[in-house]
Amino acid sequence: MKKYLKFLILLLLLFSCSTTRVPHEPSIFMWEIESGKATVYLLGSIHLANDSLYPLDKRIEEAFDDSDALVVELNINEVNPTDVMKKAYYNDTNLLEYNVSVKTFALFTDSFAKHKIPKYIFNKFKPWFAALMLEQLELKAMGYNEKQGIDKHFLDKAKSKKEIIELETFAEQLALFEELEKNSDDFVKYSFDDLNKSTQNIGKMFSAWKIGNTKVFEELINDASDTIPSMKEITAKFIDKRNVKMSEKIQGFLQKKGVYFVVVGSGHIVGNKGIISLLEQTKKYRIEQY
Repeated sequence: MKKYLKFLILLLLLFSCSTTRVPHEPSIFMWEIESGKATVYLLGSIHLANDSLYPLDKRIEEAFDDSDALVVELNINEVNPTDVMKKAYYNDTNLLEYNVSVKTFALFTDSFAKHKIPKYIFNKFKPWFAALMLEQLELKAMGYNEKQGIDKHFLDKAKSKKEIIELETFAEQLALFEELEKNSDDFVKYSFDDLNKSTQNIGKMFSAWKIGNTKVFEELINDASDTIPSMKEITAKFIDKRNVKMSEKIQGFLQKKGVYFVVVGSGHIVGNKGIISLLEQTKKYRIEQY
């Protein structure tokens, strides 16, 4: 299971704006932001993808080629799986089955059996990690994987060629796991309720991403979590607060000289609390969707 752990971060990463479109060309999920000093290309990422996403629109690749630095949420190529295991696994005699109801454990058992994951492995997962792992396994079974994710694509291209800048630290991302652990029961319930919807919507999300349709994309990722109060708090910490911090760092780039190619999860960009909206509210920059 170690091969999955390095990319757990990707699942956490995955959880309108008024623009002027480039004439005669379809929109894409990328924005050009200019301050007069610097240019930021902001690209919405899909962290787990497949062949249908490639080749990327030539405007995306050209923007990357023209940039001085690649900016990502986290450099996943530098993630140490052992550090993730310390948070995600029980390292003592504790087991998953001791921390969930009999009914929930039966759901886990049936779901992992479908993916041929034996009990002695998944029984050491903490509940929130077991829920996240199931979602990843479902997407992998449908042909989506992290190796073809947009982050990975550009990180591999930038290696030894461009400066790579992280918007967040690994310690900050690990701290998010603690939030899931504190609300483990609610998160597991939510995850099982949401699993079918997530797999059903993934194709629609890809279609919306390819044509830069932020409205449809936002509708697909805005789930009905009102029935689970703690999910609102989790969403605020996983998405909204991180959006504020990331937009502040992007504004820092805009005060310097240079061209920055910024890749963040598409869910961080859209909506009235998304990065584009936050940048627009400053009224300092020219912002244009491609």
